[in-house]
Amino acid sequence: MKSGGALYVPAMPSITTAELIPVIGYVRVSTWREEMISVDIQKSVIKEASARKGRYVAEWIEDPDATGRDFKRKIMGAIEMVEAVDNPLREIWVWKFSRFGRNRHGVAINLARIEDVGGELVSATEEVDAKSAAGRFTRGMLLEVAAFESDRAGEQWKETHELRRSMGLPASGGRRFGYRWHPRRLPDGEGGWKLQDEWYEVIGSQAEACSGGYQLYIAGKTGFRRIAQDWRAAGFRTARGAEWQDQTVKLYLDSGFAAGLLIVHKQDAICGSPAECQKRDHYGYRPAEHESIIGTDEWEDYLDRREIRKITPRRSLEPTYPLSGLVKCGICTEARMPSTYTKPVMSRGRPSHAYRCGAMHHGHIKHESVWTRRQIIEDEVFDWLLRVREEIDAIVAGRIVIPTPREQPGSEAKRRKLRADISKFTAALDRASEGHALGDIPRDSYLRTRDKFTQERDEAQRQLDELDEEAQPQPTPLPHQETVQGLIKDWDTISVKAKRVTLAPLIRRVEIWPEGRVVVVPVWPSVRSSGQRA
Repeated sequence: MKSGGALYVPAMPSITTAELIPVIGYVRVSTWREEMISVDIQKSVIKEASARKGRYVAEWIEDPDATGRDFKRKIMGAIEMVEAVDNPLREIWVWKFSRFGRNRHGVAINLARIEDVGGELVSATEEVDAKSAAGRFTRGMLLEVAAFESDRAGEQWKETHELRRSMGLPASGGRRFGYRWHPRRLPDGEGGWKLQDEWYEVIGSQAEACSGGYQLYIAGKTGFRRIAQDWRAAGFRTARGAEWQDQTVKLYLDSGFAAGLLIVHKQDAICGSPAECQKRDHYGYRPAEHESIIGTDEWEDYLDRREIRKITPRRSLEPTYPLSGLVKCGICTEARMPSTYTKPVMSRGRPSHAYRCGAMHHGHIKHESVWTRRQIIEDEVFDWLLRVREEIDAIVAGRIVIPTPREQPGSEAKRRKLRADISKFTAALDRASEGHALGDIPRDSYLRTRDKFTQERDEAQRQLDELDEEAQPQPTPLPHQETVQGLIKDWDTISVKAKRVTLAPLIRRVEIWPEGRVVVVPVWPSVRSSGQRA
């Protein structure tokens, strides 16, 4: 109807939120560039679609720049809301089902969690009624297509990364501390791009700091935290512009980039998520094309020092005494209570310190008195080093012959069978977990199956480990020849900390016994050397 030349449109009746069903809205922006659908677009579509169905979004959960290949995302919070007994939010609305996830196993498990409590996952752009068999089939196909696209994109990225590594470049490019990155593409100033060879140029001041950090760590004078403090004090920042922390220093030094290497995940390493794997033995190194800051010898020394620090107790990294954390009560060692403590004593009218049995002192075990002066123990360790040097000389001269291990007939066939059994039991566990998540296997049957296959897999792994240990050559002190000679030469001049760190790869423990008996137990099988002093 017109009035005064204007079209009059009556107002639509408003619908209050009290008349609508509250739901959860979940939006995710993918890390895959082809799917960069903005958060605002996803929200707008979800709002309109949910309103048409008599819903309104009472809670928004956003995962910006998050991958759908795992469920380490905020979506887990939405699932927990649905599972909560006192929460009225029973539906999770997404722009497309692919926003929920692209990992087949994760989607099955977490979708089952939602539906087991009467919840529902709803797509705003895909008309699917998951309450019917046809709807569940359609949803399953859509999720399978999403997983396929994710796998395809992942394969393409793997191929791209492998190509870059074969060219001696890091998989993802980017800036690195100590270097100036010259990328392949540069703006041409006219709205386009120009191409050049990609390479890394050493930056003098950063390279000097990097080399100094390696040298300090190799010398055993400091750890990652101190290096981070030094770099922060010098005004250096990470390649991303953040302040250096002990963890970022560790990751940078371990990467080997400054040694002209690229760290890569081994293709034959069995790992559920290589992109997030943190197991050091799953990684190896490849030569790169950029100029190195440290040499090969320094890099090898760094790796050796990392292994030493790994087996050194944390409290012994800043030791008060050269044998901190190594001295144990011999009697309590057999009872698995080998603690000791130091106590001030008077020796020949002068103040000194002695190691005493801590378990006996605190009343945890009763046995005869065990205590020995610190100086006596340290002197015995020095004498033990002299005997080890003689043993090494005898091995080199051929007076002591180290037997080579001989594998029993059929060991390799048994090893192959055990590996196959481990893979079979692991696959059975995965199938049982998926069947339980999909509701095909009751919980009690799943728990019995899980416990059975887990026990069988662990037993097969134990037997395989025993076979591998038998095949290893017998450890000897020969690889520690330079360390032993250096300790003997510099025993009276090196610092307490350096002495403790250098002894760690040689000595498993130093046992103290009644009547002043001291036993040094090396890391290699050997006849225990003992000494007694008045």
